[in-house]
Amino acid sequence: MGVIRFDLVSKAGKLRLLLISLGISLLTMASAAGQSVDAAQNLPQSQHPTAHQQPFLREFLKDEWDIWKSPFKKSSYSSHTVKKYVIPFTVLSGTLIATDTKTAALLPNTDDQRMWSGRVSQIGASYTLASVSAGTYLLGKVTKNKHVQETGLLSLHAFAHTQIVTFGVKQLTNRARPLSHEGTAGFWDGGNSFPSGHASTTFAVATVFAYEYREHIAVPILSYSVASVVAASRVSAQRHWVSDIVVGGSTGFLIGRYVYKRHHDPGLPGSKVTSSSPLVPEVAISATRLSLEWRF
Repeated sequence: MGVIRFDLVSKAGKLRLLLISLGISLLTMASAAGQSVDAAQNLPQSQHPTAHQQPFLREFLKDEWDIWKSPFKKSSYSSHTVKKYVIPFTVLSGTLIATDTKTAALLPNTDDQRMWSGRVSQIGASYTLASVSAGTYLLGKVTKNKHVQETGLLSLHAFAHTQIVTFGVKQLTNRARPLSHEGTAGFWDGGNSFPSGHASTTFAVATVFAYEYREHIAVPILSYSVASVVAASRVSAQRHWVSDIVVGGSTGFLIGRYVYKRHHDPGLPGSKVTSSSPLVPEVAISATRLSLEWRF
């Protein structure tokens, strides 16, 4: 019989882990609940608001407010959602946090590994993602292609929202990075590791592209593959823990999906997103299997 053991220093350590796990579930719901905005779900497709119908700043601030207030909305916590998503995802996240120092030690962690991983991760740097998104928007403007234009604009929306959410959570958690930790992957220790900004923003932009061009299967595959490589490179560069990547990637996916669902013009090509679509990853945990699956 296999045994999984987590060594926590004290009762205070257990309480801290519990609070972090609860915070993760709230963060997950915060990102997902934006997708549950009543106006976005209940309007007929022909009346869905788009990114072209309102002043940018007012629209952006409303979306940001919806994302942050969602953890405090009762509608975010139906019994079905809690049982199927919140509890499993909290368990998964808590498990990853508890084992972060062990998983980090599985890699060789050589200078060459860190150097090459750091170079790869530049694909997900803020200036790269902002340039790709803005370039796509400008390309759509120049060519008068509304679909390309919307893809770029919504990518910028998703990128900006994810930057703000990630920055806010980093300030609340203050987690030490792998290269600066002293034996534990500690929180509230003056760091800015949790969650990964590269993972969250790359997945946010990738999700918009994947939804906009779902009929071209190569686009979703390439988008999520690039995002996954960037996220993994942050671990091998010893800039983030595994749990930073999983929570960051999940957050980016959910925010990207929210932006697409809230503002996609149904008159343009793209994936049809219904209110019955899963809002968060499908998580399955059993004695012999742990899986994380997104359907899009």
